[in-house]
Order: sequence, then structure tokens, then C-alpha cells
Amino acid sequence: MQNQNLIFYYNCMIIYYIVLAFFIIMTIVFACLFIKAKMTYRRLLRKNLDENIAPIELVQKPEVVFSNIKDENEQQILKRLQLLFEEEHIYLNPDLNINDLAKQIGTNKTTLSHIINTHLKINFPTLLNQYRIKESIKLLTDKQYSNYKIEAIGEMCGYKNRQVFHATFKKEMGVTPINFRKISQETTTNKE
Repeated sequence: MQNQNLIFYYNCMIIYYIVLAFFIIMTIVFACLFIKAKMTYRRLLRKNLDENIAPIELVQKPEVVFSNIKDENEQQILKRLQLLFEEEHIYLNPDLNINDLAKQIGTNKTTLSHIINTHLKINFPTLLNQYRIKESIKLLTDKQYSNYKIEAIGEMCGYKNRQVFHATFKKEMGVTPINFRKISQETTTNKE
């Protein structure tokens, strides 16, 4: 009887060690795959930065061909919108919303939303985020702002909180602002 208990105990221990070894091996495999994917992504981002892609070009700017717009009122609204975003940098205002922007342009929310959707092929929040992310890319790659916290960069670009900035940046760029800064700094260091 004692012999059978001893054999059963050894069999259980063997199974336990086999299962444990299996989980350790799988953990190592998944860790290696994760590290390899992360390194591949970093290499791709470095390559893009090395090829002198200007940071502003990493996020697409909506293009408008004004000659294709028949309605003069819509042309004027789009031109004013472009002026407010590109020259006055209104997107840096964290409290900016479509109602206030429409009033500033001299139209209403519905008309402005329709014009943005129709001619820019995006909605207002996407337009706002694209400009803010472009600005954050400029700041994250500028040595002058290298000591600024990521939260401060986000606030400077019009984001009210860090979580929204991180989520939006990662959605647009595929990497967090912290990792983007590290990669761009490594690329800059390697160039020098």
C-alpha cells in the first residue's frame, strides 16, 4: 500500500513538473514574440524618422480643393476654418467645441459639421485630434521640450488629461507618446 502511494506521489510530481515546464516554456515563447514585435515596430518607426519624414507628415492633414466647392458660403467657412486651425492654432484650446467654433466662424454647428464631414471626409473630433497630435509630434521631437513631462506636452496641445492624450496618440501613431519620444531621441542621437 505504501509503495502504491509512493508511486502515485511520484507520478503526480512528474505531471506537476511537466505542466510547470510547459507554462514556463510558453511564457518564454510569448515574451520573445512580444519583444521581437516591439523591436520590429521600433525599427520601422526609426526607419521612417531616418528617412527624414517631417513629423508633421506622420499624421495626414486634411486637404481641401476649394475650386471643387460650388457654394461660396461653404468655401468661406472652410477658408475661415483653415485659417483658425493653421494660423491661429485654435485647436490648442482645451475647451474648444464645435458650437464655439461655429459661432467664431459665423455659422451654426449643423452647417459646420456637414461641411467638415463632406469636404474633409472626417468628423470634428477627428479633425481636432489630428491637429493636436501633429502639434504633439513637433513638441516631442523638439530638443527644447525634451525635459517636459508627457502630461505637460499633452496640455500644451489642447488635451485636458493625460489618459485622453495617451489613448489618442497611440491610436494615431501606434505607439505611446513616451515610446515615440524615446525612439525619436534614439534616432536623433544615432544621426549625430
